[in-house]
Amino acid sequence: MRRAFVVGSLLTLIFVGMSVACWAQPENLSVERFVGIGVRFLPSALMPIGPSDIDPALGAAITGHYWVSDLVAIEVGGWLSGFSDSWNPRSFTSLSGGLLLKLSDNAQDDLYLAGRAISFQSIYRNYCCIYREGEPPTEVQQDKIMPPYPWPYESRTSILAFEVTAGIERSWSAQVTTNVEFGFIYAQVMTTNFPPPGGPPPEEPVPLPKPETAASTSFGITVHISVNFYLPRK
Repeated sequence: MRRAFVVGSLLTLIFVGMSVACWAQPENLSVERFVGIGVRFLPSALMPIGPSDIDPALGAAITGHYWVSDLVAIEVGGWLSGFSDSWNPRSFTSLSGGLLLKLSDNAQDDLYLAGRAISFQSIYRNYCCIYREGEPPTEVQQDKIMPPYPWPYESRTSILAFEVTAGIERSWSAQVTTNVEFGFIYAQVMTTNFPPPGGPPPEEPVPLPKPETAASTSFGITVHISVNFYLPRK
């Protein structure tokens, strides 16, 4: 009886010790990740955080990650959108690439640094309506609107940006994470405007107005929130 009591006590102590060790060292949910896909965006409620001329569209992307190791990942991303009504079609295209470097590899919350390069293209066109009798139509004179001229006003914007952010990744499981990033972004912006001729199509060829190009640089604060889904290595 005494021997059984001693054996039972030892087994209990071993079980309690193993439970405490497992509680003190929980499973690391971010190990052995392979590839992942996610969505990165900037909530409108957080914009602007401070004075910034940075286009918030630079922070939006569908992202893909390839983990070279448990601490280093390669990221590629992109975003394509468009809008069009009767007179104003526009489109946006964004591509990005960069690296993620983990500073800490904990059970659930990991700190990391991210560096990215972003290329952004925007095209905006405005087809101005033309009136037959030289006056804007009223609600009952919509038939006086003629089709637009074939020469619309057009604006093209190209942005090359570089950003460095610090982030925290929360692993809810081995597959699902949420990330919050805060950092700085530097952007070079070039905008070219193609004005319309300014009148009806001429009967004889005349020189058209020349496009105007403006360049600028900007530096600002950026905040990202992202949700990612990962597949483990086999």
